[in-house]
Amino acid sequence: MEKYGLKDLLAVIRHEGLYDSNMTLGMDLNSLLSSLDITRDTKSHHCLDAFESPWVETSRSEVQPTFFIPESFKNIKGMLGTDQVEFTSVNRDQPRISLLQDETLFYLFYKHPGSVIQELTYLELRKRNWRYHKTLKVWLTKDPMMEPVVAQDSMSERGSYVFFDPQRWEKCQRDFVLHYNAIM
Repeated sequence: MEKYGLKDLLAVIRHEGLYDSNMTLGMDLNSLLSSLDITRDTKSHHCLDAFESPWVETSRSEVQPTFFIPESFKNIKGMLGTDQVEFTSVNRDQPRISLLQDETLFYLFYKHPGSVIQELTYLELRKRNWRYHKTLKVWLTKDPMMEPVVAQDSMSERGSYVFFDPQRWEKCQRDFVLHYNAIM
């Protein structure tokens, strides 16, 4: 126990024989750079000025991801034939909503909960054979290339469906057992 106690620390501090003081007590980076003969740059600043801490966060990516705005978002005013993009009446605005792409409808649905816009987009997505899953809280539609198999109790079907994932903002296809009472 004495080997790791405070009494043995004195030998380290006094630089006695067995211990390499640079490894145990640390080293001043200025003296290290001076011993390596690192000269000053053209601005007369020491190279250590550009040295960041060894604990600087390096796991984050400083690269900005590239995003793009879909054309249907850019041209929404022009497509609707007005400078004002407000949805207040189901009867008046339903034809305007029918001009929008699916992704734009999903955006409006999730962006405006409990509003006329959400109701309009819901109705339009239903016309396009999208169904809202109440427990998963996502939109899905049947894969047009595969016909689902209806269960014997006629309460569900198994097939291939296209889901719209609002977290990743993409459509993905997967096999799924759809219970009819879970969709709207």
